[in-house]
Amino acid sequence: MMPPAEQIPSRLTVVPYYITGALAFILATAMCISAAASFTGHYFQPKILAITHMAVLGWATMIILGASNQLAPVIAETRLWNEKIPLAVLGMLMAGAGTLTAAFWQMKTGVQSFAGGGLIVFSFLLHAFNQFKTFASGKRSTATRFMLTAQLWLILTASLGLLLLLNLRYAFLPALHFHYLKVHASVGMAGWFLQLVMGVSSKLIPMFLLSSNERHQWLNVAYYLLNAGLIVFLVAGLFIPGATIAPVSLLLISGALYYYFRFVRECRKSAMRKRLDQGMQQTFIALLLIAVPLLLLAVILFVKQGLPPGWGTAFGFAFLAGFISIIIMAQTFKTLPFVVWMHLNTPDELPDILPADLYSEHWVKAQLWIYLPGFFLFLTGTLLRLEISLYTGAILMTTAAIIYAGHVLFIVQNLKWNGDRHQRS
Repeated sequence: MMPPAEQIPSRLTVVPYYITGALAFILATAMCISAAASFTGHYFQPKILAITHMAVLGWATMIILGASNQLAPVIAETRLWNEKIPLAVLGMLMAGAGTLTAAFWQMKTGVQSFAGGGLIVFSFLLHAFNQFKTFASGKRSTATRFMLTAQLWLILTASLGLLLLLNLRYAFLPALHFHYLKVHASVGMAGWFLQLVMGVSSKLIPMFLLSSNERHQWLNVAYYLLNAGLIVFLVAGLFIPGATIAPVSLLLISGALYYYFRFVRECRKSAMRKRLDQGMQQTFIALLLIAVPLLLLAVILFVKQGLPPGWGTAFGFAFLAGFISIIIMAQTFKTLPFVVWMHLNTPDELPDILPADLYSEHWVKAQLWIYLPGFFLFLTGTLLRLEISLYTGAILMTTAAIIYAGHVLFIVQNLKWNGDRHQRS
């Protein structure tokens, strides 16, 4: 069902983010081929830092910000507050991510890295402002609370990152740089990515499955447990550096995941649509894959001594390249065809085509079954220091990224030939 015209922002607020993110995905995976040998050592290396920030900023966050420009009006049942801000955010984030990635690759901790970091922080502030203004004038929901809180954690994560860039140059923080780096990465993973996934999926999973029995009280419990765990970790990490608080935070966040998965299970049980398309199948595969970084983190926290340095790298890789990347790849082909379809039709006309006509289920299936072996090969190579496994995995992931990006462009090209029926762009 098409939403009202006022809930459909200009295609320029959404589609360019998908294109940019898809191209950044290819670049990030190709960089893994070039720097595969670096993944056999410690994560604090120039090339690993560069790849991580290209993947986090250019790929994952880019796609999420673009999708949220369409999701926010639909969830809040109102119009996007400002349609010019997303174009400014896109430009600043592209420039910031590119500049920062290049600075890390060459390990330049001067003006270049500060400028990149500043652009990124300002772009996130602008995006969050637009999101808060949009939701302020619309309908409130559980998804709204997750999404807006995630925006705050994103800004905090980016601000900590900028602070760490300054610390690399001037070394003014009281504890070791590695300590604050762990805080920066952890609040980004759980506060931004995990919280955003929980919030958006609490709306999209019931919608795509046509679920009739949603237990929002479980989502409320998940929300408070997740943020309690994050706050405990952040406060202890910043102000009590010697405290062993990570297991407590992990326990709280694990509790949040328990209640979130109870919600997802209930949605699945009550679904009217029993047969899942590739997008939803891969979404559930991605959700299951969160067990991999959780297991690695538990081993790191409780074994501590004697683990090779690659285990910390493997944890971050499993979260970002496994859980987050696969869920984005899957949901791209649930959201982007719908976005394009809305601009090919108008709410008051019977559509000539459906969103399912704009993409190929075979391509979506192919991208996963090439990417997934590559992911596990690369993860194995990181844990066991096997370069052949790293190179093979990186090549497979890059191949899957090329298929993904080609598929995105295939969907978007429909707009080129058919124009925007809403004449918004």
